[in-house]
Amino acid sequence: MQPDTTKKIVLYALLFGVSAVLLFPFYWVLISSIKTLDGLAMNPPALYPSEFQRVDVDFTSRNRVVEADGFRWFRLVGSPNLSAESPGSSGPGAYYVRLNDGKPSQLTRWWPDTDVSADSLADVSADVSAANDVPPSIRFLRSDIVRLESDGRELAVVAKKIRQRAGGFDEFLFVVPPDETQADVEVLRNEQYEKVIGWKARFENYPETLRGPEASFGETSTGFIKFSRNSFFISTMAVIGQILSSSLVAFAFARLNFKGRDVLFVLLLATMMIPGQVTLVPLFSIYKSLGWVDTFLPLIVPHFTAGAFNVFLLRQYMLTLPKELDESAQIDGCGPLRTYLFVILPNCVPVLVVVGLFTFVATWQDVLGPLIYLDNPEYRTVTLGLEYFRSPYVDNRHLLMTGAVLAMLPVAVLFLFFQRFIISGVATSGIKA
Repeated sequence: MQPDTTKKIVLYALLFGVSAVLLFPFYWVLISSIKTLDGLAMNPPALYPSEFQRVDVDFTSRNRVVEADGFRWFRLVGSPNLSAESPGSSGPGAYYVRLNDGKPSQLTRWWPDTDVSADSLADVSADVSAANDVPPSIRFLRSDIVRLESDGRELAVVAKKIRQRAGGFDEFLFVVPPDETQADVEVLRNEQYEKVIGWKARFENYPETLRGPEASFGETSTGFIKFSRNSFFISTMAVIGQILSSSLVAFAFARLNFKGRDVLFVLLLATMMIPGQVTLVPLFSIYKSLGWVDTFLPLIVPHFTAGAFNVFLLRQYMLTLPKELDESAQIDGCGPLRTYLFVILPNCVPVLVVVGLFTFVATWQDVLGPLIYLDNPEYRTVTLGLEYFRSPYVDNRHLLMTGAVLAMLPVAVLFLFFQRFIISGVATSGIKA
């Protein structure tokens, strides 16, 4: 193999690895958007939409329910007390799981047969179950399916018991075959196993997300599509305002000679050092006095007053244009305004696209502005709608990830279509200071 070929292979392998690392967050968001809630909670997380396999296991409650310590207990399996120092010396007995309102709980306990008489067994049948307040069958919901490392069997875990001991702990699993729910329960002690994982994609996340955050718990919601329309309107108007105002100011600083031009430009750049949090309260007071609160105006109008960074970017690009363009326009009878409109702007398309994209992304992803100025749910933006998916009462993590994909999609499409303008606009604007 030639040395040049080896270098190319190493280079391409390195580039592929770096690209994979950079693209992995996007891949993770995409697959998380179609995961179930249980799939997102998996530990360790899976690299594809999946969740732990579970099954519901039903047992008849006839002659298997006892009352002790003021609670009802369901008899799992007859077994000596495996937690005792000498299991054989504990005598015959059985493991029971406590019932809460006829449903199995997490508490498992061993009772000796001497403490459980035949009379204490609840004789539950279809005609007396209501009187005894015990259902005719006991259902263990969503029992994990595990695969044993010793023999490869797949079993459903209906109960688990942990006992601490010196230097560690003992783990007891009460298992049945998942497809034979009427089989006898088997007790496993300190068995090595792994949970069975299966493919599980939930494409219903997208229509549920589009219905809005309140719809996830049965309330009427404005809907994610309306949020997207609001964000698109605000971002589009902001782009128009920034391109018009910033380019006009940049044209004055780059192509016109007037007294104090450099001092004013330095003062303009100095405003970039003022944090937005400093002007937050004064601006809110001004907008409130104008009656603009709970409207889109505080999020749109400021973009028609130019931005310091955009002015700097446009000015640097305009300085790279030959002065002869202005002189030719003057010879043809164009004044400064016509020169700006028909000569300078058509030659600034790449940097104008960059300014537009930067403005669109900033306003599309803005959370603080809409959170402060918008109260009406009809006026929510995409980012504000995503915040409402975060609730202390309802776990909507799967819908939050789906909403993140929907919010990311317009920005990703714009970057794909205009990436060549971004590269040329940013690169060229730094050629001449």
